[in-house]
Amino acid sequence: MTTITVAVAVAVGLLVGPWLRTAIFAKRLPRCDPARRHCPGCSRLVLASGPFGIVAPVALSGRCPSCRWRIGAPPAVIEVVSAGLLGLLALRVHPLLVLAALGVVGAAGIVLGSIDATTRRLPDAILAPTLVVVVSLLVVAGIADHRPAHLIGALIGGAAAFAGYSLLVLVTAGLGFGDCKLAGLLGLVLGWFGWEPLIAGVTLGFLLAALYLLTRLLAGRFSRSERIALGPFMLVGAFAVLLVAA
Repeated sequence: MTTITVAVAVAVGLLVGPWLRTAIFAKRLPRCDPARRHCPGCSRLVLASGPFGIVAPVALSGRCPSCRWRIGAPPAVIEVVSAGLLGLLALRVHPLLVLAALGVVGAAGIVLGSIDATTRRLPDAILAPTLVVVVSLLVVAGIADHRPAHLIGALIGGAAAFAGYSLLVLVTAGLGFGDCKLAGLLGLVLGWFGWEPLIAGVTLGFLLAALYLLTRLLAGRFSRSERIALGPFMLVGAFAVLLVAA
């Protein structure tokens, strides 16, 4: 059964990869603008609506079909990362509803991390629906699998992570409320597995960010006015802990 689950998870990762690539292109904007549809290089319409309003994914080559402007990650990068992450989760996480919740967070995390790394933004258009879906899946999992303690831990973990980051926003100029919302989302899935994974996941994210800053400082590439994107480090730290704790 595990082999089948892993194979299905990898296949799903490959299939959703082009749509993750599309979401990154559409939402990787410096401001809260509407979704981008045109190539920044030649203004060609890249995301055209098809039947029933369905948007076709951007080119898998990562370049505009017309002017060859770079509009996304190189070929297969997003797809391989998505398939690999979902496959690893399928190896470690049970039951299926919890796996589905973590898979949703993982897929959204690929999009959010890519956007935050380049624009220092974590769009609500991705965070909000992800949060709704994940909470719904965890509630059903807690009831169907008779795990009320896990569900309560997840809800408390999400609230605690959100509150902790909100306090940091008030005293730290380098954080934004997008980081708070992402912390709440990650706190949900970390809290499902207990307080130790929650604390470890949050701490590891900060440690990875500190290591990155130290590396830039030693290389002489750090300035006091520089703001780093914390989202990618939060995501890597959380999922590294999840793959161990699960």
